[in-house]
Amino acid sequence: MINDIGVHLLGEMDLKLWGLNLREWQQRAWHKAGASSEDDSTARLLVGIEWILSPALQRGLLQTPGAALIVADKRGKPRLVALHLAKAAKLVNYESLIGLADFDEDRLRSEGFQIGSIDHFAPCYDRSLRKRESPYALSLRVEKLREVEKRLFHGAYKGVTDIVTKYVWPLPAFHVTRAAAALRIAPNTITTFSLMLVIIAFWQFWIGSWVWGIIASWAMTFLDTVDGKLARTTMTYTKWGGYYDHGIDLIHPPFWYWAIWHGMEHSTTGPGSEMLEVALIIILVSYILNRVEEGIFMRQFGFHIHVWKHIDSIAREVTARRNPNMLIFMIAVIISAPEWGFVAIAAWTMTCLVFHGYRLYQAQSVPKPLISWLDA
Repeated sequence: MINDIGVHLLGEMDLKLWGLNLREWQQRAWHKAGASSEDDSTARLLVGIEWILSPALQRGLLQTPGAALIVADKRGKPRLVALHLAKAAKLVNYESLIGLADFDEDRLRSEGFQIGSIDHFAPCYDRSLRKRESPYALSLRVEKLREVEKRLFHGAYKGVTDIVTKYVWPLPAFHVTRAAAALRIAPNTITTFSLMLVIIAFWQFWIGSWVWGIIASWAMTFLDTVDGKLARTTMTYTKWGGYYDHGIDLIHPPFWYWAIWHGMEHSTTGPGSEMLEVALIIILVSYILNRVEEGIFMRQFGFHIHVWKHIDSIAREVTARRNPNMLIFMIAVIISAPEWGFVAIAAWTMTCLVFHGYRLYQAQSVPKPLISWLDA
């Protein structure tokens, strides 16, 4: 917790946000941001229940005693959205000010408050999601509920990721995530379904059933997008859930490649068995070494290799991870050349290994400290 600061939510609104009563959602969101429970005895931060703040802005307000957040309404008039009170201040003396357009700025300044807009209290770079995003404060009395939910969903998305996750999944994932939230389906339940699809895809690849294997694999990757977004939009993400989800993501791709190789065991077209064996070895070894390179970069410089320079973020969209590799294989199956698709995955994986290795070498050779282009 951030100094065990409580948040006092003012007002009531009878609506649900991501399947949750608004007060419950707000309490979860502020707790995830670092606040203690909503308890008047510890509450130092006053905020209207109608205001949906970005996580970065929530953390900024909690970390800034004396913060007085103002946000311009539709007419451009500044409204007082939140106050972080001093320990000696009494809640009742300030509750009536929250939400007002006509408030006494001079009085607040004389009492030690730091009056500022959204950008004063929150950065634009989210390290955990590897993206730049302007912090926001949205009023549910002004904005449509669907638009607010879309903004929250967008905020839960990683900025630097693969081409399928970034450009194909967002629209359907929003609607499926929204439906799952309404049905109160837990994110770990979605992750468990994706694990079942991992096994189904493995078996289909193992027996050479390419079409059904590809369908199962894409369904798995889709649910892999949904579970994380569901966890973040409903404020139910946990360390265990993160380990469960990322553990599956890390471990299963080599098994899929092995299964695809086995499914080609009796193939009489395309490259011979020796070339396919070499391709399998290249894919598995390069997969491990790619992860090692990323780990070394993270340990030495404190951020992901994919956000060092703009070119690294572009490369992340197509680098030899699961989704781009499955895209290569799917195209090969469509043109009736799965064996050559497997060889193409090996060649692409090796290419990406060399590229990231060279980038790691460059990072170790330039003056320090290194700074991400998103954080510059």
